Amino acid sequence: MRMLTRLPLGAILSAMAAMICAVPTLVLPADSPNAPKVALLAIAAVVFIVGVVRVRSEEGPRPHPGSEITSD
Repeated sequence: MRMLTRLPLGAILSAMAAMICAVPTLVLPADSPNAPKVALLAIAAVVFIVGVVRVRSEEGPRPHPGSEITSD
């Protein structure tokens, strides 16, 4: 059985990935070396992938028994 969480961890991780992607533009000067920028983007990509996997693995709310839509 999957563990139920109250926090949308996938969405939180995706937002963190966006913030990590913004750090090189907002903090580092334009003429700084590319290595730190690439490293931060690689870290953000991994965090985003983990967030997407987390969203895909989360269960949605279960439908109520009387609210099923039937087709004729």
